[in-house]
Amino acid sequence: MTRACIHGTLFSGFVLAVFALIVAPLAAAALSGPLVSPWDARPVYPTQSTYPCAPSPAVAPDLLVTRGLGKSGLSPAVKDAVYPESDASLHDLVERSVDAADDYRHTGSQDAARCVIGLLAHAAADHAMAGYMATGDASQEQNMALRPVAIAYLKVRNSGVADGRETALISAWLEDIARQERARIESGPCGQNICVAHGHHGISVVMAAAAVAIAADDRRLFKWSIGQYRFAIRQIDGRGMLHYDTHGQYALKFNLVSAACLVQIAEFAAANGVDIYSEDHGRIHLLVHTVSRGLIDPGPYSAATGAKQRLPATIEPWEVTWASSYNRRFPDQVLTGLLQEAHSEGDDMWGGDPAAGPLAGVAK
Repeated sequence: MTRACIHGTLFSGFVLAVFALIVAPLAAAALSGPLVSPWDARPVYPTQSTYPCAPSPAVAPDLLVTRGLGKSGLSPAVKDAVYPESDASLHDLVERSVDAADDYRHTGSQDAARCVIGLLAHAAADHAMAGYMATGDASQEQNMALRPVAIAYLKVRNSGVADGRETALISAWLEDIARQERARIESGPCGQNICVAHGHHGISVVMAAAAVAIAADDRRLFKWSIGQYRFAIRQIDGRGMLHYDTHGQYALKFNLVSAACLVQIAEFAAANGVDIYSEDHGRIHLLVHTVSRGLIDPGPYSAATGAKQRLPATIEPWEVTWASSYNRRFPDQVLTGLLQEAHSEGDDMWGGDPAAGPLAGVAK
């Protein structure tokens, strides 16, 4: 069904430093005990259900070849041939890890949990995607893989199948990548209208960092993630759009990605007793409302940017499955309809099926 048929950098551094002084004490006050994930709230009964786990192709530390290939003089035919070679193994790692993690959550299969741990331990030993990123495209591929891989690990980490060596190896690997990503966005350009740290790229990095912080029980990284969330919420304007994402033909997509990541960060915070959904009088709800309605009618984004918005002709799972957890907390008829329209319980981009245990009490 088509959308028409659906009803219905100095300055940046200074601001971040000041903002951190304000929010850090607030985050510290609420956090106590080891960091937990939303999936920790629903223990899984282990079963002997079998799960086929083929080894994943090795992922290189360096991501060298991407869509743009920088200023390479290679012909389009050569580029089209070598790009899949660059990221196919990375996508394979993500898909296998997410599928196995979801199988464990649904069936309790120890085989499936063991599969996730095995895949990630091998990747960690190889320092997969933890080296040189050739271009901005490579950095985005790295982040798009880190987010679901970290969530896959969180879904199985309490299964009891990982030994101490594997746990330490995986946690250190994830943390290394997250810190690389943080350093990259913090050193990136930040101007009046475009800012790497505070647009969808930066917010995606923050979401990954929050997941990794829980996996590694890194309080400092987790508090940084919450601080970045609070900064982002204050960038939502009266239309429900993020300043640094609202430009050009992909404004809706950029706002959508940011909204999805911010919701996941809020879920991570809620699991640890920190209510950031209510930040700035619950301003995230305005962002979610605007992007969800934008999936039906992108007109407001076209009006705001002067550019026709580019997006798929039909609702795709990655566009809405991130909202499952949000919609359970804050039921919304439009989101419910969009989730039904997606015909999917999850998408690799957001770590698969977002189903978790009981929700912590957070008032809208």
